[in-house]
Amino acid sequence: MTFENRSDFSSELQKLANKISKNPRLEITSFALGDPLPENSLAEVEERLGANLPDSVRRLYRSLSHATLRWRFRPDLDEQTRITVADEFANAVSRHNLYTTAGSVEILPLEDMLFEEEYNLPSLEFDEEEDGEEFDFCSQKYPTREFERMLRPFDLIDGFFAMALVVQPSNDEWKMMLLNDHWSSYEESRVTYLDDYLAYTAATWGLVNARAEIFGESRGDRRPALRYDPELAASRVPPTLTSPT
Repeated sequence: MTFENRSDFSSELQKLANKISKNPRLEITSFALGDPLPENSLAEVEERLGANLPDSVRRLYRSLSHATLRWRFRPDLDEQTRITVADEFANAVSRHNLYTTAGSVEILPLEDMLFEEEYNLPSLEFDEEEDGEEFDFCSQKYPTREFERMLRPFDLIDGFFAMALVVQPSNDEWKMMLLNDHWSSYEESRVTYLDDYLAYTAATWGLVNARAEIFGESRGDRRPALRYDPELAASRVPPTLTSPT
């Protein structure tokens, strides 16, 4: 079930923040929800883009203009709990510190996501060897530099991972890809859609490693788009988060 058939993502993030705050093993380090965008602001963005926004993008930004939620396991947990956490996250992304930021959501404002040069892929700034190369995406080949300009970071998960929208103004629905290697690589990602991504993010508590596990796959973009699967999402949430304390 996607968010098209559920409550808005702003409400889901608030519910998630409430769950985290009630878990004595966890603490929120940052939480903010921006006010919904009014219709005239969405229309201004569409005019600047020269195309209509997909319904899923409009739906999201009508519920919030931006959002941040970061949480971690409390650094002062007792030794036995730390052992339990280490066991449950044994296969987690090793570079990620659960006691600094275990879960992270940072959805950019719409105009920043679409137009701000600060969020261009890093490779655009220094990789001169890409000229003449092509990237095949969904059975269509694009010059590499052109494709990279289509990738707009949307959720700045952390300094290593981000989730990006593939902005194709001629399409009614934009696909999404996971960026890794400090947002510079996009060849290890399943493709998904915004509603499905938001559903996975909420269901997995915003865990960084969960999104890396769900969407990280070498040339996963060559497979069908990954739709929301509640069983898959549940399998990525360890008992430490859901069991009574």
